[in-house]
Amino acid sequence: MKITVAESAGFCFGVDRAVKLVESLLDGGEKVYTLGPLIHNPGFVEELRERGAVPVERPADAPETGVLVLRTHGVETEVIRELESSGRRFYDAACPFVKKIQTIA
Repeated sequence: MKITVAESAGFCFGVDRAVKLVESLLDGGEKVYTLGPLIHNPGFVEELRERGAVPVERPADAPETGVLVLRTHGVETEVIRELESSGRRFYDAACPFVKKIQTIA
C-alpha cells in the first residue's frame, strides 16, 4: 500500500508561527514558559517541554528571568494588559486569525 502525504499536511499557519518562535527562543538559550499548552497537541507540547519550554497556568507561575509565550489560541485581553504594564518580557503567539475573530467578537 502506498501512502501519500499531502503537501499541505502539518501545522496550520498560526501553529507553525508559534512553534518556530518557541524553538528559536530555545535555540537562543532562553528559558521559555508558555501560558498553558502552546498548541492543542499533547505529544508536541511534551517534546517542547523536553527541550525546556515549561507550560504554566498563570503568568505569576513563571519566573521573571524567563520569557513567557502566550498560547496560539489566545488569552484574555486583561492578561495582555497586565503583562504589558508589568514590564514582563513576553511574546503573544496567538494566531493572527484567532486574534482577528476574538477582536470581532
